[in-house]
Amino acid sequence: MGFADAVRSAFANFSRFEGRARRSEFWWFYLFMMLAAFGGGLIVMVVALLTIVPGSSDGQDPSGIAIGIYLVTIGLWLIGMLVLYIPYLAVWARRLHDMGQTGHWLWLVLAGVGIVPLIMASFDSEAGANRWGPDPKAHLRSAPPSWGEQAPPAGSVPPA
Repeated sequence: MGFADAVRSAFANFSRFEGRARRSEFWWFYLFMMLAAFGGGLIVMVVALLTIVPGSSDGQDPSGIAIGIYLVTIGLWLIGMLVLYIPYLAVWARRLHDMGQTGHWLWLVLAGVGIVPLIMASFDSEAGANRWGPDPKAHLRSAPPSWGEQAPPAGSVPPA
């Protein structure tokens, strides 16, 4: 799954906290979130430099209009980030489900230790179906050996 497909999938499933999401979907959407946050922050900075700083560099207080423009810009950026945060949490929960973990790990984000579920998101998927749905990588995995059989060595070609 590429960047555009991951962003499209995250927005299409923006409020779906059940199911599974592959690593590529999560990390591409994570990149999208970081780019959106950085881009919005850059716009807020440019607006500050154009409205607040010129008035204060002369030793004067910035005008009320300049401060209003700056505050509206910050407000729009915060609203945009809050709107993006819901699909971000949803794809993160689905990513944790893909590893066989519960989405309740995301409560650690509120406790200030969000690095734990973020690191967990880099782990590989749980092979096979789990309680959150079928394996999204099933078509990429070979069938596991049946009970009592040994798996062929890695890189070997099965007999025809």
